[in-house]
Amino acid sequence: MSILLPDEDPALMKLADALDQARAASYPLSLLVARLAEATPAPASAALDALAEAAGLRGLGAAWIEVPRRIAAKLVTHLIVGELAYPTEVMPSEKADVLASEFLALFPQGSRYFTNGAISGDVAIYDLQGEAITGWRSLSEAPFDNGIMALGGGRVGMLWAEDAP
Repeated sequence: MSILLPDEDPALMKLADALDQARAASYPLSLLVARLAEATPAPASAALDALAEAAGLRGLGAAWIEVPRRIAAKLVTHLIVGELAYPTEVMPSEKADVLASEFLALFPQGSRYFTNGAISGDVAIYDLQGEAITGWRSLSEAPFDNGIMALGGGRVGMLWAEDAP
């Protein structure tokens, strides 16, 4: 039995369309959100890996890095606004902030956020203990991939970027 169930929330389609339009000049971002068959699977990596695999990516098991919400917000905005490999701005950061907030609003207070590491750029990433994160573990065959996985409120979701191979 799968731990993931479909999520029919109309806000997801609206957000996916807005992200596609905003990033039309660059590679698309992958947005995938699912309901959980059980409240919160233990360990958290079970839900994260299941969603990654549903998106055609590899899971990381115990290697997921948990980050505070404020770091998740910075990372999501960074993913939306630009490219992974180059300091190219695809859209204004103000608009990216709005889209990042819409993604994070899908997950209530107390949700948990995870990433595969830090790619590059001027966005510093810190884990829950305040330790700087350097480097990353790839989930795909792309030269670079990075994103946020969110877990809470009976759902798991991801916003993920893969630089074109």
